[in-house]
Amino acid sequence: MDRVASTVISILGVLVLSLVGCTAVATSGNIKSTMGPTPHTIRVAVVPPAFTSPFHVSIKEGVSSEAEKLGWQVDVVAVESEGDFAGQVAVVEQELQKGVAAIAVNPIDAKAIVTAVKMANQNSIPFLMQNTITPVDQGQVEEYIGYDQWSGAAKLAKYTCDLLRGQGKVYILMGIPGFHTDRRTQGYEWGLQQNCPGIKVVGKQSADWDRTEAVDVATAALQQNPGIDLFYGNSDEMGIGACIAAKKMGRTVNKDIWCISIDGNPVTLDLIEKGDMTATLGVYPRLMGATVIKQMAKLLSGEKIPYVLETPSIVVDIRNVAAYRSGTTWTEPLEGKPEYDNGRPSGESAQ
Repeated sequence: MDRVASTVISILGVLVLSLVGCTAVATSGNIKSTMGPTPHTIRVAVVPPAFTSPFHVSIKEGVSSEAEKLGWQVDVVAVESEGDFAGQVAVVEQELQKGVAAIAVNPIDAKAIVTAVKMANQNSIPFLMQNTITPVDQGQVEEYIGYDQWSGAAKLAKYTCDLLRGQGKVYILMGIPGFHTDRRTQGYEWGLQQNCPGIKVVGKQSADWDRTEAVDVATAALQQNPGIDLFYGNSDEMGIGACIAAKKMGRTVNKDIWCISIDGNPVTLDLIEKGDMTATLGVYPRLMGATVIKQMAKLLSGEKIPYVLETPSIVVDIRNVAAYRSGTTWTEPLEGKPEYDNGRPSGESAQ
């Protein structure tokens, strides 16, 4: 009888411990809780366009660091080329088939990614987008996280006006055709028109977001028009390529030619400090990546998140590069409004 009683007590003890464990998981709510999910319970995915740009590498670093704090498993995967629209959709679909708890994507092409958005919707997997606040026209996206690209480009235009004192020639290096390129190019041109009509855009051509391609494009541009005063790249890698080309052509950066761009990548900050690059629109890629995971955590814990979360941007040059690098210029993201690819300033309708 003693042996039977002992066995019953042992079984009851196991049941009580099991119930306590189940209750902790079911009611934890707070993903950080030590009584909550194990590290592999929460698995999410983040899909950049590619890792050819340091920008997306920084995004990955921010994502991975924040996920580690939460004890999450995170897949950060991408195709090899930023021009592989179909490949990105296939990568997203593969992640969805794994049953991830949520997914965030920086779409290469807004129309192509709709297929993946709809697949996520059908499987009840929350879909977010990073580095864009331009909505896709079909499917349900829970949140868009990113900076206002038109307004950011307009900030660089104002910087150009001040730098060149209202007169000069500018050449634009564009990215792969799409809404990112549209907003960054059109916003810059609009900013010049508004602030300094004396500065003329003497040419523009795609360099596919690529540094090597930008060297070739900028070299040809300088050969055809030696009077170019400033190169504006839709991305840092293209801005860097323009500076490399200018130096090869015997020009002196920040004395008789200037190069500006968008991203705020670590390598660009190094070049600004060395005097080999003029300025960048700092958009805090690492902190943007961390924000993606923070927003996923809020969503998965039942907290309401805004449809658009606008992250900050700031023009970075030699005067404030140290402050930007340290993160002291960062301001908390705020609920914003969608930025439509309509050829008009953010907040204006197409009508």
